Amino acid sequence: MRTPRAVLSVALSFLGLAPLALSQDSHYWTTQYGTHATLLGGAVIGSVLDLSGTYYNPGGMSLVKEPETLMATKVLQYPHVTLAGGERAGVPLNTFSLSPAPSLIAGTFRLRRLPKHWFGYSYLSRQDVKLGISLSQTGRHDILPDSPGSEGYVSQFRIDEKLSEHWFGLTWSFKLSEHVGVGVTQYFAFRTHRALMQELIEALGQDDHLAMALEARQYSYYHLRMLWKIGLAADFKNLTLGLTLTSPGLALAGKGSTGVNSSVAGLDMEGDGASEDFMAADYRQRLPLAYRSPFSLAAGVTFKIRPVRFYWSAEWFARVRPYTVIDAPAFAAQSTGEMLSTDVTQELEPTLNWGAGLEWFYSSRFKGYASFTTDYSAKRAGTATNLSITDWDIHHIVTGGEFVLRKFSVTVGLGLSFGGREIGQRPDILARSGIEGLWDPFHDLRFRYGIYKLIGGFAF
Repeated sequence: MRTPRAVLSVALSFLGLAPLALSQDSHYWTTQYGTHATLLGGAVIGSVLDLSGTYYNPGGMSLVKEPETLMATKVLQYPHVTLAGGERAGVPLNTFSLSPAPSLIAGTFRLRRLPKHWFGYSYLSRQDVKLGISLSQTGRHDILPDSPGSEGYVSQFRIDEKLSEHWFGLTWSFKLSEHVGVGVTQYFAFRTHRALMQELIEALGQDDHLAMALEARQYSYYHLRMLWKIGLAADFKNLTLGLTLTSPGLALAGKGSTGVNSSVAGLDMEGDGASEDFMAADYRQRLPLAYRSPFSLAAGVTFKIRPVRFYWSAEWFARVRPYTVIDAPAFAAQSTGEMLSTDVTQELEPTLNWGAGLEWFYSSRFKGYASFTTDYSAKRAGTATNLSITDWDIHHIVTGGEFVLRKFSVTVGLGLSFGGREIGQRPDILARSGIEGLWDPFHDLRFRYGIYKLIGGFAF
């Protein structure tokens, strides 16, 4: 009897699929900050427009004449992830939620004895994701090559995930000359991340033998690091230029927890009619933690040709070689003594993003904007690491306008982000031997990812 073996395959296939609906943990250009920068897709590295320059290019802040406290644009976003293709088109594994996007608050202060020096502060939310998914379904499939007919199964799936990363920055900028400025922002970045993935599958064979497989994995961690963004900016009559580099993070503190529970009952792994039940469970807390962010180099240019301005920016992110995020000691499976690991690992490949924006002046009280930017995944194809999950490439389109009303301006806009990919091969939740080559019901399915954005805000 081989039905239980196929059941285990289905269980692991579901678990391999589950994490793919998590946040954009391998993308760098998903979130933009500031009233103008949001409408221009973040393609403003070569042109400091407001206090969002503390993030995009601190070198240009000393060239801004009268920046004041800014509450950046508030973005309401409606993300959705759907599945299509394969034998069961339209399998509902998606989540919909209307929620605010991460935001920025920034301000400035000056020292009278240092007129050429500019000082500022900023807070920005780099990531703020809350996700909950549950999926229950029944089905039949001919999964046994040596047994006629189809077998029935039922599955219950759950995933809960929360990820947040907040940056607190202090900026210094110095005016080298009338047209050139240099600056640096030192950030303290605090990151928390927790996730729970759980799958229960039961199957009934032709002889009414019931088998079940339970797989669950969870991890959580916090991490505090420092990093620096250095910028150089030049502002001329018809042209502005910018160059920035962002350092890797310098770890200050962090701890992590990880655990797994893999239980199987009624499975005949050898095909000899005897059930080989399996149990492996281990949970560890306050484990050593390492989180690495990449070095990046960015450049931008703006052409000022009345009544139009054209913005272009690009940023290259270096590779992050394979490393262990949460280092857990190996444990022995309770039923077999097989040594297993619950380590959380990470690997990112080099990535180049670029974007272009257009600003046109209809009148002294209204300006229009349009932009297009890329947001390529840094997850390395074929990697066996398991922290970064999302590997679809995203494209962002934004359009909108700004209305000037006395001493403040009002911004409105719409945005669309889209991407997708085939699921293909995925790393297992718990790497085990003896389950290679089993049926994968999701191999030919395709993810379709999208976010609709409603932009509204004001600047003083």
